[in-house]
Amino acid sequence: MTIVDHIIIAVADLPQATADYSAMLGLAPSWQGSHPEYGSANSIFRVQNTYVELLAAVGEGFAAEQINAHLEAKGEGLSGLIFGVEDVTAFLANARAKGLEVTDPVDGHGVDTKSGAKRTWRTMFWDFASARGIFSFAIQHDDPEAIAMAQATGDAPFTAVDHVVVQTKSAEAAKQFYGDQLGVRLALEQSRPEWGGDMLFFRCNHMSIEVIASQKHESDDDHLWGLAYKTDDIDASHARMVAAGIEVSEVREGRKPNTRVCTVKSHCANVPTLLIGTTD
Repeated sequence: MTIVDHIIIAVADLPQATADYSAMLGLAPSWQGSHPEYGSANSIFRVQNTYVELLAAVGEGFAAEQINAHLEAKGEGLSGLIFGVEDVTAFLANARAKGLEVTDPVDGHGVDTKSGAKRTWRTMFWDFASARGIFSFAIQHDDPEAIAMAQATGDAPFTAVDHVVVQTKSAEAAKQFYGDQLGVRLALEQSRPEWGGDMLFFRCNHMSIEVIASQKHESDDDHLWGLAYKTDDIDASHARMVAAGIEVSEVREGRKPNTRVCTVKSHCANVPTLLIGTTD
């Protein structure tokens, strides 16, 4: 089974971004650490179905190069979509059979700067072209519970990621990469020109990779565009954010039946951010 393990947001000022995201999410970081061999440092917020990683360059290495290149080209924002696998052998066999040139597993580790706790993992890489310009790789954690759930710091914290949005010019290429090669289930495909084009919903770990395919997409490369989160009480979440000085739209009816939404306009490191609650 392949899941969305985590979502990377490139940031220039990690302490400020951490404070902003903590205020927005209503959560304390699960982990604040470093990757000495990669030249990066991070703050992680683990929610019910995945985790969000704020990643900054602090030295020299592979990750620092990737972050600095993203910041120079695009500024702060979504910079990586990382996939989790349980069975490395089965994943590699399927991905390679479907034409994805993926490396053998490479060991990695991180250290929590506050507690000194360590965690280890194995990663499998492919090049940008294979993912049509989006930075991504597969990971298998040695201890999936090494990152604790983020603890609430206020009322009605964000609880989970509902979906991540990818913009593309080619629906068929998205089906090949996310569906065939990575093994994520295509749950729904529909033409919705009023939403921007053909919609593909790849479903895993109680969230979706929402791909919008349109010939109007300017680049041949795909674009990791935005995030939508869930809350158990959107009115309370909205009130908490307003009280914290976060710019947020009024709550309105959502596109999906029985949902209400609001748009977060600050404290999100330039990531288009939607919050979704239910009316049930």
